[in-house]
Amino acid sequence: MKIFLTGATGFVGSHMLRRLLKEGHAVVASARAPASEAALRAAGANPWIGSIEPGAGLLQALKGCDAIVHCAAHLKMWGAWQEFEASNVGLTRTLLEAARQSGVRHFIHISAGSVVLQAPGPMFDVDESAPLTSRRELPYSSTKAEAERLVLQAAGPGLRTIALRPPLIWGPGDIFDRELGERIEKGQFGWFGGGHYPYITCHIDNLCEATVLALGSPASGIACFVTDGGTVDLRAFMTQRIEARGLPVPRMSMPRGLAWSIAGFAERLWRGLGLGGEPPLTRETLRLIAYPFSLKTDRALREIGYRPVISVEQGLERLAGAGRTARA
Repeated sequence: MKIFLTGATGFVGSHMLRRLLKEGHAVVASARAPASEAALRAAGANPWIGSIEPGAGLLQALKGCDAIVHCAAHLKMWGAWQEFEASNVGLTRTLLEAARQSGVRHFIHISAGSVVLQAPGPMFDVDESAPLTSRRELPYSSTKAEAERLVLQAAGPGLRTIALRPPLIWGPGDIFDRELGERIEKGQFGWFGGGHYPYITCHIDNLCEATVLALGSPASGIACFVTDGGTVDLRAFMTQRIEARGLPVPRMSMPRGLAWSIAGFAERLWRGLGLGGEPPLTRETLRLIAYPFSLKTDRALREIGYRPVISVEQGLERLAGAGRTARA
């Protein structure tokens, strides 16, 4: 296939690019920064640099493409709703319309496991029948949910669409290697409710596997949760991931109810005073990681034949080995 890949320089997109090229696909890799062009070309992709907007430029980029794999997203825990809507919903709408106009027949959308999150509380064994969220205090999750709705509604005789819903995505170059690692180093990260509760994860290799399978599946108009399989104890998992990064493991813990109140107050303060940067704690962050969360992947197995290709234990061991090598 010839595939148009969005977000090719991000964590998910860069791994996806390598996997698609390994599968023998020709990839048009979309990125905003001109500085990315040489690296994308060296990786084996055909770079397309620019903002994804309606018009002839995007249609030209999609010329001859069989599929779009949409990884780009505004993954933030704070910001103006309009920014989330423009990046997560508007960009998806533009790509879907361009796909129709250019004759692209396959659209794989990287959604998020969090699109089903509702009021704070445990959620166990959730399947795809769960309603999508629209909570305003969850701007990332809610706009990803709206983008997914557009993708599934677009399915038809000329366009096959699948949305993949990974929960916490991890692996080399993940959030622990980026902004969360910096917060841990500064002592700005702790646990909620002790941190010991069941949680579900998705290694980046497993998400890439699901995407390859989705590209070859006849299924259309469906969403599928994609995970590493069974649940982990969140604190135990994150402790191992933090140690693999060579960082000190946090000890501080805060009751969930108190944390939720503090986050809500901080958000009102930041918004009311027009403060720059992000509040020290947001409700989106809390809703994502402070409560038990597990998902069922029966549909992914049934519809696209998905099974994890790497276990949590294998992924952690690889990261620990890479960390030991880097520190040697």
